[in-house]
Amino acid sequence: MQKNKNLWDEIEADLKEKTKSGYKMALLDSDKLLRLILKDKGYPGKDLKKQLFWAGINLDGRQNLKNALKKKEEILNVQDYRLSSFEIEDALEAYRKTIEWVLSAEKISLKRKIGIVLENHLFLKNTSLTKIFILILLIFFGIKFLSSTEMGRSIVSKVVEADNFLFSWLKIFLLFGLIIAVTIFATFIYLDKRKKIKIKE
Repeated sequence: MQKNKNLWDEIEADLKEKTKSGYKMALLDSDKLLRLILKDKGYPGKDLKKQLFWAGINLDGRQNLKNALKKKEEILNVQDYRLSSFEIEDALEAYRKTIEWVLSAEKISLKRKIGIVLENHLFLKNTSLTKIFILILLIFFGIKFLSSTEMGRSIVSKVVEADNFLFSWLKIFLLFGLIIAVTIFATFIYLDKRKKIKIKE
């Protein structure tokens, strides 16, 4: 907690300078503070994106924070990188909101981890998994309805009757198909043998 307070003090001191270098340092210190709080809260991950994910923050849905992280990287990697006061303000505001979010969140638990995965990964990112999940639920409730209600049992009975009727016709068609296939095959063999006999003669 003391580290957090010290960083807050540093950020405020950077802003009071009202210089470009001061604003840049405020942004870098905000990033440092965010990472420190995420670590203190116990969110796993080797990089910030993964830690934010476990905190329940999806970068794809937070463009302002995404831009702020990009600007922080540019400050570190681009010499004499210039930022307007408006860009700095937007970036710092994005960091501030994220820090407040993480501070208000509980320390991560197993239940929380499962909830975050379901909320931010499986169902938001993968629509096919969402459809499969919904289909499984529908099948489950459908079976429950059919087995536990009079109407459901009546529907099952009618479906079984229809299935038996269709299956009986299907067996007849398959039998006819098999007879025709055997007849055609036998005919080809017979004609082939006759052709070979004529050639020998």
